[in-house]
Amino acid sequence: MIEIKNNVISLIGMTGCGKSSVGRILARKLGARLIDLDDEIVSRHGEIKKIFAEQGEAEFRKIEFETLSDIIATAKGELCVLSCGGGVPTYEPSRELIADKTTVIWLRRSADSVAADEKVLMRPPINGDIDNYKRLLDIRYPIYRKTAHYSFYNAFPQRTAAAIIKKLLVDTTK
Repeated sequence: MIEIKNNVISLIGMTGCGKSSVGRILARKLGARLIDLDDEIVSRHGEIKKIFAEQGEAEFRKIEFETLSDIIATAKGELCVLSCGGGVPTYEPSRELIADKTTVIWLRRSADSVAADEKVLMRPPINGDIDNYKRLLDIRYPIYRKTAHYSFYNAFPQRTAAAIIKKLLVDTTK
């Protein structure tokens, strides 16, 4: 069994890769608390689209980092699955925090499968444009790769969660 840093498993990946759905399954199967970073930001600061529109992405990333820091600091040994927003690793302080203080799992999904989901495409910073999604994916891919301790392709959330649990229970290489 591997050590889960600070008892926090952070899920990263592009918008629509399944962080929330895999996170729910993981939390249930592990008996862990699920924390959705975007939900926490909304409850503390208001709607994310509004923050982006009124304050810009740079200010949003600062708010995201502050919320992330607070969540990790207050986990206090309780096993948590943290579903991070897709851009968390693009902000260096956030990237360093999750890489150092949590066990980071990168969830991947094909751009074509995400393109079929209009709700996903409407989320910021994608804003309804599949070409924008692909451009962001190209930029973020090396960042996700650098940040993650483990990586899983997600086509079926139940299977992905089971594979993550299997890896966490048997991997002794870290």
